[in-house]
Amino acid sequence: MESNQYQPIKMKEKLCYSSGDCAGQIYVTLCTFFLTGYYTDTVGIAASAVATMMFVTRIFDGTSDLFMGALIEKTHSRYGKVRPWILWSSPFMALGFIALFFVPESLGDTGKLIYAYVTYILLNCVIYTANGIAYNSLLSRMTFSIRDRVSCTSIRFILGNVMALAINMITAVLVGKIGWHALAVIYAVIMLVLLLICFWGCEEHIGKRLDESDKERKGKAERVPLKKAFAALLHNKYFYLQTLLMTSLYISVMFTGTMTYYFCNSVLHDLSLMAPISMAYTLPVLLGSFLNPRLVERIGKQKTLIAAFALVILGRILVGLADVALVPIMIGCALHGFALGFIYADVFAMTSDVVDYGEWKFGIRSEGLVTCCVMIGMKVGLGIGGALVGILLAVSGYQGLAAMQAPEALAAIKFGFGYICAAFALVSLLISLFMNLDNLVHRIQEDLIRKYS
Repeated sequence: MESNQYQPIKMKEKLCYSSGDCAGQIYVTLCTFFLTGYYTDTVGIAASAVATMMFVTRIFDGTSDLFMGALIEKTHSRYGKVRPWILWSSPFMALGFIALFFVPESLGDTGKLIYAYVTYILLNCVIYTANGIAYNSLLSRMTFSIRDRVSCTSIRFILGNVMALAINMITAVLVGKIGWHALAVIYAVIMLVLLLICFWGCEEHIGKRLDESDKERKGKAERVPLKKAFAALLHNKYFYLQTLLMTSLYISVMFTGTMTYYFCNSVLHDLSLMAPISMAYTLPVLLGSFLNPRLVERIGKQKTLIAAFALVILGRILVGLADVALVPIMIGCALHGFALGFIYADVFAMTSDVVDYGEWKFGIRSEGLVTCCVMIGMKVGLGIGGALVGILLAVSGYQGLAAMQAPEALAAIKFGFGYICAAFALVSLLISLFMNLDNLVHRIQEDLIRKYS
């Protein structure tokens, strides 16, 4: 039985796969840590308006994600099922990113808000949807191997977080020197190159032999009516749990990242402190991602997640207790970051497990639909997290263009930066208690390999 779908994935392909996440980290990091601040402090849009925009965007997001998932299910090309969408969306990711940080100064308040709505919805709900769902579907098309999936996601998040760390360390400095417009162009070019590396360097090994030599069998395995695929998806209990887990995780990611900007800028009065705090947060992610495959082999993904979310709670409580003391804040962020190294790798590997479970249990393999719905959870989480920041700032009386903030606003920022982040981690831990796929994955893998042999 000689097929790449059963053979270990080479390191070169794992690195090319990871380049796609490095590109995504440019977009996600800028949106998580800097976009809200750019809108409120540079463009002058009210925090409440930014919160409303990010929440409203989720209405379009759900529809576009489902539409994209359906398109992927119907895609069959010489490049595979999901890789073409990585290629086609790459130049538009770059152009959309540039437009996002090019709000014209000549526009009035209403014009700026309309421009922000149009560019944010276009990039987030259309372009990033196509790119993100395709990329996150790719791993389940590359291999059935549990070990390779964990390895791929661990390497992905090691390199992705190196990129995130670099972005966090240099952005505040470069903005002061060259401005948002020039910086957006530089980041967009890097993003485009990385996405093209991902496209050319990866293969969809699963089903490749069937696609080339057995059209009839391919029809039975993959050309499933969309209605039937949806019905199977809705009976997959792990799909619901995975979507909820992604939602709660990315509420926390967005909320924590955005609050870091406001905490440094308004509470510590030194935006340059984002660099050391981000380093304390991101460097331990690399260590966690590196250790993750070994820990998963010993205790499985579910127990690893539960322990990691408990560590996040501990870290954020320490940040809350620290007030403005920088050393305990950085220790708390380091604990949080170390835990995220395990969390990111395992949560995304679990999405492929959910795809396999659906095929094993119901006979229908739906990478596009499963991934699009999980991505809905991720992007709803990002939207809710961003909206909650805006609501918290608006309720507490934060004024983006003011030289000094009211005590109520500063207290709200401190509380959110520590304790609210801990509360979101607790929700994620509770969801993880039900994600017991570890009991089935080895049996599922064996049965699916026999099916495709």
